[in-house]
Amino acid sequence: MTHLGNRHAPRPETAGPTGQAPGSVDGAVFIPLFQGETRISDRRDEIMTTILGSCIATCMWDTMAGVGGMNHFLLPGATSDRGDNMRYGVNAMELLINGLLKKGADRRRLEVKLFGGAKMFEGGAGIGAKNASFAQWYVENEGFTVTGSCLGGTRGRKIRFWPASGRVQQCFMTTMTDPAVPVATRQSRDDNAAQGDIQLF
Repeated sequence: MTHLGNRHAPRPETAGPTGQAPGSVDGAVFIPLFQGETRISDRRDEIMTTILGSCIATCMWDTMAGVGGMNHFLLPGATSDRGDNMRYGVNAMELLINGLLKKGADRRRLEVKLFGGAKMFEGGAGIGAKNASFAQWYVENEGFTVTGSCLGGTRGRKIRFWPASGRVQQCFMTTMTDPAVPVATRQSRDDNAAQGDIQLF
């Protein structure tokens, strides 16, 4: 696994019988991702995890090459000019794309799923919406295929990403400190799920 963020990589958490995600196998390793980080992996036993509020997570992968990656970014916000926001967002995306290409991905085959961009506080500056708008603009402008997304809303999300296959599991959270206990499992692409529901993408 390649770590491209600005922090030291946390120690992986090995999934046990009670810690596995649905569909995972014994020995799967959960790799946490924090704000400002980008990770790339071609290991089928790794599951990238992150918790989102107004931030965005971009999940990008090449199924044929068996490699994928995720970034977790937040634009500087209303206090920064549009140029600063654009440069920061583009850099976050380019780190992800270039990391995938170095691992053997073909840019023409890259697929994308986008998550996050929630409005977490009343009367906020709308940074979540700006993050989401940037992410959508970027992938469209670069010609990538978006196969799934869940953006906006007012709740945090817990994301699990299987980088080698592109599978994503999303769980809405009641608060940003709750463990996001699931109450149901179903296919969905909207933000109307009950709190704690698992959604598969």
